[in-house]
Amino acid sequence: MVIAIVATVAGAAAVVYSTFLPWYRDRQGRQIPLNELWNGVTPTTTDMINSLFVPIVLAVALCLAGLVIGRRWTMALGAFLAVVVFAVFLGQQMQVEALASQFRQGFWNTAGGCVLLLVGAITRPARHRSG
Repeated sequence: MVIAIVATVAGAAAVVYSTFLPWYRDRQGRQIPLNELWNGVTPTTTDMINSLFVPIVLAVALCLAGLVIGRRWTMALGAFLAVVVFAVFLGQQMQVEALASQFRQGFWNTAGGCVLLLVGAITRPARHRSG
């Protein structure tokens, strides 16, 4: 249980903090338009409400809520959402430019945070039903 708590909290902190760091070239995760996940990459930026920040915060909220209420599936759903945002963004960027050297600290923090969220969801003991 301790591993699940530490991994989930650390992963959540890393993933949310990563949106305030540059992901690709000089664009921060909170500036990357959400529609770039399905429409392709552009050099435009946006505000936080229309950016990758929203699904990432939703993913973290699901993970933390699942940790508190003891539901592994909620944690897994949140971790899965974070991984999907990360993976789809990676796929869109690699279609434009296949240089991993252009990814910045925020992108790599998100990768590490996603791994920690998955570890937290996997190591969280199942809730036992009484009665």
